[in-house]
Parts: sequence; C-alpha cells; structure tokens
Amino acid sequence: MNFIQYLQAQNLAEGTVKTHVRNLERWGSVGSSQRMIVKKLDLLETWPKRLSSANSISKWLQFKQRPNDEIVAYIKNANDEIQKDAEIRQRELSLNPCLPTLKEMKAHMNSLFDKGEYKSYCVMYLFITYTIRNKDMIATVVKSKKQANDTAENFFILGRNRVTWIRNKYKTAEKYGTKTHVITNPKFVTAIKNFNYLLRETDNIDRVIKKITEDIGGITESTILKVVLKYSNNMNSLKKISRNRGTDVTTLISSYNIT
Repeated sequence: MNFIQYLQAQNLAEGTVKTHVRNLERWGSVGSSQRMIVKKLDLLETWPKRLSSANSISKWLQFKQRPNDEIVAYIKNANDEIQKDAEIRQRELSLNPCLPTLKEMKAHMNSLFDKGEYKSYCVMYLFITYTIRNKDMIATVVKSKKQANDTAENFFILGRNRVTWIRNKYKTAEKYGTKTHVITNPKFVTAIKNFNYLLRETDNIDRVIKKITEDIGGITESTILKVVLKYSNNMNSLKKISRNRGTDVTTLISSYNIT
C-alpha cells in the first residue's frame, strides 16, 4: 500500500488526499527528528499553513509507523493559535457599525419567503447556510439524478422532502472536487420547486444580489461572508465554512479584515 492508498483507506475526501500529497511534495524528505520538523514548520508564514503541513506530516509518520507525538502536540497548538486569531478578528469586526447582524440577515431572508419572493429567499438561504460565491448558484433545477449528468454544471435535484445541490462548477472545484449538499429545510424545498434554474450565466449577478439585499444595505457576497464569520468563533465553525465554500482557513481569517 502506498501513501495515497493509505489516505484513501481512511475515507478522506479526494481534495484532502490531494492536499496531503501536495504538502509533502513541497516539504521534501521528512527527517527522523520531530524537533527538526517542528523548527521547519515554524518557518512557514502563517499558523494555518503550519497546521496544514503538520497534519500532512503527521499522516505520513503514521503511514511509516514512526512516532508523531510531538507533531500531534504541534497541531493542537496551531489550532489554538488560529482560534486566538479568529477571536481577535471577531472582536475587530464586531466594532464595525455598518454591517447587518446575522439575526437581521436571517429575518430579511424569512421576510422574502413570506412575501413570496422565493428566488431571493433561496439565494439568501444558500449564502447564509453555505457561505458560497455568487456563481455557485448558477444552477439548473431538475427532477431526477439522470438529468444532472453534466459534470461541468451545477444542479438542484428535487426530492419529495429534500433537495440535493450538486456543485461541479465553482471557483476552486479543481482543487476541492464536486461538492454535494442535501438540503432538508422545508421553506427552501418549497421555494426552489418554483423554478427551472436559480441563477443563469446571462444574469447580471452582482446587480441581482444587491437588489435582493437592498433592505439590509445592498450587501454583497463578500460582506455576507464577513457577517457569518463574525459569528463563527471557533475552529469547528471555520472548518465547516472552509469545507462548504471550498477555500482554506488562511483565506477565511484574512477575510475578517474590512476593506
């Protein structure tokens, strides 16, 4: 069994396997001294980069059946440092009076449903729940999986009480692969069934989004992300956003900065 097979046997996502392999290719030979590995990790620019490399090295050492206790301790410390950075950014963000609160965004979302503005409701629901990018919502609504066989396009597959959202086409798809989300929210399931598509390539999407959010300041995708990040004050929340959006934690933390 080679290293890739070892990772795949742990049921890791394809994107995670690729990340581990890429990290080790960049790292080079993994020496026998954990102390020297830690010193080299400390030379990387940011804690998220250190964490990513440390995770990959730990996997490699496990694969080779070599001790990795010091690397495991380093991983814990890296997570703690990232958590501290996130809390600092969160405090900075909370002082910005121009942003709507998450509660206000959710209230706006629900008001759209109540007014029968179902497409706008769907857009807001996806933004808040999955912190995705505008173009991720360029998707066709279909009634069966057989109709969603184009691996270059995005689809909402309708079910009786659920919708399966297939994201083949998004900014970082080459790195993270296809993403599948099963949505059981009753309002969303009801709303999306009214359409043959959510957004289209021909739409002026920036204008569409600002129209949808005009009652909460005409905010954009990036501002919605920042608001959600403001209320995501632990590492698990950041990892969930990272996984849904298809981006790394480093980028997320830098997104706390208001520009």
